Amino acid sequence: MEKGTQLFDIANVRDILTVLFKHKYKILIAFLIIGIGVTIFAFSMPTTYESKSIVLVKFGREFMARPEEGRTGATPTIPPQAILAGEIRILTSRDLLARVIDGVGPQALYPGIANVPKRNLSHAEASVELFEQSLSVKSLPGSSLIEIVFTHRDPVMAARVVNMLVDLFKEKHLEVFGGEGTTFLENHLNIFEKKLKESESNLANFRQKYRVFSFEEQRTNLIGQRATLDTSLKAALTQISELEQKIAFTKSPRWTVDTAAELRTQLAALQQRERELLEKYVEGSRSVQNVRQEMQAAKDAVRRNTEEARQIELAKAEGELTIAKARADTLRRQLGQVEGEIRNLDARSRELTELRRETAGHEQNYQTYVKRLEESRIMDDMDQRKMVAIRVVEKAMPSPEPKKGKFSKSQLIPMGFFGGIAAGIVLAFLLEFLAPGMTVPLSAERRLGLPVIVTVVKK
Repeated sequence: MEKGTQLFDIANVRDILTVLFKHKYKILIAFLIIGIGVTIFAFSMPTTYESKSIVLVKFGREFMARPEEGRTGATPTIPPQAILAGEIRILTSRDLLARVIDGVGPQALYPGIANVPKRNLSHAEASVELFEQSLSVKSLPGSSLIEIVFTHRDPVMAARVVNMLVDLFKEKHLEVFGGEGTTFLENHLNIFEKKLKESESNLANFRQKYRVFSFEEQRTNLIGQRATLDTSLKAALTQISELEQKIAFTKSPRWTVDTAAELRTQLAALQQRERELLEKYVEGSRSVQNVRQEMQAAKDAVRRNTEEARQIELAKAEGELTIAKARADTLRRQLGQVEGEIRNLDARSRELTELRRETAGHEQNYQTYVKRLEESRIMDDMDQRKMVAIRVVEKAMPSPEPKKGKFSKSQLIPMGFFGGIAAGIVLAFLLEFLAPGMTVPLSAERRLGLPVIVTVVKK
């Protein structure tokens, strides 16, 4: 409103006091309602206690990637923040909270839960809901620590609940990360052991059947034998060719043999005598004829000697040729046999390679599973001993002091009284603004522009 039409002047103490005294009972009623209400609320607030525990999450064996098959290496594959988030999720899982409630006892934890309506929920579900409202789980920034806080009217019960929650959390952690790896590995180890024995038996039978014991060594030896036999055969064929040429040359007229020195001397002497006799006698003389007969006899002796030597040489060469041919035939048979063995060995090489590869693969898988099973058994033993990657840094203890709320009772009661006074004053001025008449004389003078002569009290 403009100043000329105001009902009263806010800056005027007299007007303010007039309004306050006019509505003094309303102000008193508002003061009493609000002040007493806040006081009752403050005294009716339940006293609660907080119990806190801090656990450390170590990035240990549970968070290593350990494939059930293949390589045995184990490497961390989950980011630390994701690990912490997962652990918090396990901590706040409803089934874990229900186990804690069952362990403590629903009636011991929430005695009046049966009388509290909870939207048609069962007592167990209602208890879990109340538990969730009283529980706070969070990770501490910059660390791998998790803070667990539980609020309850009984400090001893609060500490008991937190400690039980941590213990059951460890068990739940083992359930989540433990799995059934050992049974799986034992079954697969038996399977691969049978496969390994079967493949080893197949390989042994193959070697026994085809007499293949050391493929590379046998093949190397056979190739060496083939090279030796081939060289010997070529040498034998060369010898045969040389002997055949020698026999042909021995049979030819070009072949000669050295005549005995006695025969050569005798023949030379007879030729000399023939020349001497021809100088004295005619060719038809008896002396010349006798000498020529002797010369012919000597030449015949030389021819006989040459023929005998030829026959001897031929017999010797033919004998050597027969031996060489027999040796060549033997070498050919041996070479053919070796080449056949090489071909058979090569023909079986693929099957042998497959059997070896199969045996080696089963052996590798078997050894892998032996190692993995040993690791799994060690981990199972650690699980039975509850050696988990969770360590309690701070155990929950009963709190001697109640939980501090946003406002304490000593703060709420004065705030209620002051709030009641303020609400009454505001109510008085609000009613004054809404009133249709003019109760303050000065407001009438200002509004009508006339002086007030008399004021009459309304009864």
